[in-house]
Amino acid sequence: MKRNNDIKSIKSVNIRSIDFKRQLLMSSAMVAVFESFLKESIGNEVLVINTNIGMEVYYFSNNDYSTFIKESILLYTLTQIDHKRLKFKNHQNREEVYQSFCQALITFSQYPQIFLAYAKKFIHLKEKNKSSRFVIPILNSFFEEVLKVLLKTGKIPHYEKIKKAKNKSHKSDLDKSIIENLISEILLKKHSN
Repeated sequence: MKRNNDIKSIKSVNIRSIDFKRQLLMSSAMVAVFESFLKESIGNEVLVINTNIGMEVYYFSNNDYSTFIKESILLYTLTQIDHKRLKFKNHQNREEVYQSFCQALITFSQYPQIFLAYAKKFIHLKEKNKSSRFVIPILNSFFEEVLKVLLKTGKIPHYEKIKKAKNKSHKSDLDKSIIENLISEILLKKHSN
């Protein structure tokens, strides 16, 4: 029987500001630097989702990096935000991450513009992090499950816009694949002449 600490799992650290004004905890450029720092420290299976509501850091590991992530966030936001106004919540296994992620999406669905922005951001991050073997596939399965539930209950805001964003992402994959195949074909013909 495996011990609990030998089982790799998706984990997360969620950060929310208790201020009423909605602002990013970090700029987009700073998030890229922060995520790169975390990937160097923890491993490549790290995803940072930064929104006006807060920040979510997802990672896939045997180890609990929640304290490290919290201290890193505090360091990266040292001059911009009053740290007493931040709330941190850690999720240490797949079930906890699932509950948190799904509950957040369902809550966002009550605010159509927030839901649309989050869905588009997630679709973009999924596209950007295609090489992810664990974090993105796991979160995407949660995302798709919530979309199905909301669609079934008729409570999915901006369904057509989200569908369009997903199709656009899928179409760019298809276009890229076609271009790569054409280049390969041209190179093969060039070498055979």
